[in-house]
Amino acid sequence: MNPHVTGTIRNVFEELADSAPPPSGLARVTLARARRQRITRLTAGGGLATALCAALVGLLVGVVPAGDGTAEQVAGTYSRSSVVTSYSGIRDPQVEDPSPAFEYSMVLNRKTGHYDRLPYRFAMPSPDGSQVLVGTGDNGAAHPTRVGILDRVGGEVRWLPTPDVGAANVWGYADSGSWSPDGRQVLFTYRPKLDAPAGFLLTDAATLQTRFVPLADVSTENAQGLSLVWTPDGAGLVLTTSRSVDESQPDSVTGIRFYDLTGRLVRTVPASASLLDAAGFSPDGSRLALVDRYAPGPTKVTVADAATGVSEGVVDLGRPARLVGWTDDDHLLLWVFADSAPQGADREDQLLVVDLAGKVVRNVRPAADEPQQTFIGPADGLPAAAEKLTL
Repeated sequence: MNPHVTGTIRNVFEELADSAPPPSGLARVTLARARRQRITRLTAGGGLATALCAALVGLLVGVVPAGDGTAEQVAGTYSRSSVVTSYSGIRDPQVEDPSPAFEYSMVLNRKTGHYDRLPYRFAMPSPDGSQVLVGTGDNGAAHPTRVGILDRVGGEVRWLPTPDVGAANVWGYADSGSWSPDGRQVLFTYRPKLDAPAGFLLTDAATLQTRFVPLADVSTENAQGLSLVWTPDGAGLVLTTSRSVDESQPDSVTGIRFYDLTGRLVRTVPASASLLDAAGFSPDGSRLALVDRYAPGPTKVTVADAATGVSEGVVDLGRPARLVGWTDDDHLLLWVFADSAPQGADREDQLLVVDLAGKVVRNVRPAADEPQQTFIGPADGLPAAAEKLTL
């Protein structure tokens, strides 16, 4: 779609949603939900919004090939606003050794609109794209685990020093890390062996100074071994708690706990499925996308209210898939695997943008094969060469 048309449409609807002054005293999440509801009423109720929809629908409906045909927008008023910023942890077929130490990543170059190959098993771009959190090694003697911050302009990596928290190789017992929403800190979930205290590490991205915060729940209430994730405002952390009731049964989720950055428990939200990472939060922070990791058959994503845990519906494509995250407040991105495609359908992996009713609105062919992790971010400011990549 012509980006000028897309921008015009988006601006008109934002003006409609924001024309009334915001009610005083509403929190950001509540305000975002109120604006969504107001947009729904305006577009469904008549008057100017109805006339506008009728005038523009002809521009928005149809099949739109992107560039070389690797992407397809199916139909509707979906406005593309996201892009895959990194395919992280890709197996190198040229290397026989299956160790993660030999994996690489493909990171979006925002200037060229193409992906650059980086020699790191883990690569997560910062929110502004100027830096990349990287990881190497497999925690073995030959390839010790290291984590660092790569500068995208100069190419230098500042490797994080090992903090003194009681383990010889702290980074070997931590996850690969995640950026805070403002890009100023990096969070690592720390799960050492034996009786050493578990918790999390917060690293200042500018100085590389790291502090350890003990949090027993990371080990005692976390049978599924999930990492802590940032809240959308960056003021707290979230952990899906779980218990192992019977070794013959999958570990069961008991809830989702919210903590402040000192490790103090703030509240608990009931849940029976997992918040896998920070991408499970909708951009406005009002909803959660939860997945039962052990459920057999097709993947089902439960969309729940972030404040109460109450389910708002289930997205089910009828096929096994991997939840990547949200492309906007009303659409999810799912990685669907080639071997799960119906007979006679396209037998390649696909990235599907779906609405909350499970309707596919965009189909993008991934730029890499079976990465361990896939990260998405805003598509603002990308060159024309990246048109076929946008979600």
